[in-house]
Amino acid sequence: MAEDLQYLIDRIQKEAVDKANADSAKIIAAAKEQAASIVKAAEAEAAAKLAQADKDAAVYAERSERALEQAARDVLISVGRRFEAMVTDLLALQVEKSLSEDTLKAMLLALVKDYTSDVTLVFSESDKAKLQSFAVGEFQKALNAGVTVESDKGIKFGFRVKLDGGKVSHEFTAPAISSAISALVRPQIAQIVSNAAQGK
Repeated sequence: MAEDLQYLIDRIQKEAVDKANADSAKIIAAAKEQAASIVKAAEAEAAAKLAQADKDAAVYAERSERALEQAARDVLISVGRRFEAMVTDLLALQVEKSLSEDTLKAMLLALVKDYTSDVTLVFSESDKAKLQSFAVGEFQKALNAGVTVESDKGIKFGFRVKLDGGKVSHEFTAPAISSAISALVRPQIAQIVSNAAQGK
């Protein structure tokens, strides 16, 4: 009887141990499966974040490149404008220096062939005093028409020719001549700035 009891105890213990071992194996397997799932999810999340970071970096790099290109264009435009303003100022200064009394006389005589009717010549106040006798003398004789001489405080250098009772006028003033020369020079200035930008 004692043997049967011992056998029964041993058997109960063995079944309990076997059941505990089976339960622990299931728990370990479930834990391993859960850990593998967590690792897989973490890897997927890390890969997604890495891919997003790559996309963000590419977008940032593209934006930065565009911003740099725009900044470079802005600098070139600014430099071009400043260069053009400097050249225009120099041209204006040279034109003013060039519009001496002798130059104005030569210009007027060169224009005689373009006019066949009475004209009004408008000078600065100081040039009117210097050129009055020339205008109503040699110029009028070459023109073979009537000449009226006036002054305008708005004119500093050069002159204006008025025709048809003032309805038509041609400007030969310093600003008009400078503007005309600047218009001719602008394409060359743009080419110089463009060549400088390209390192030529």
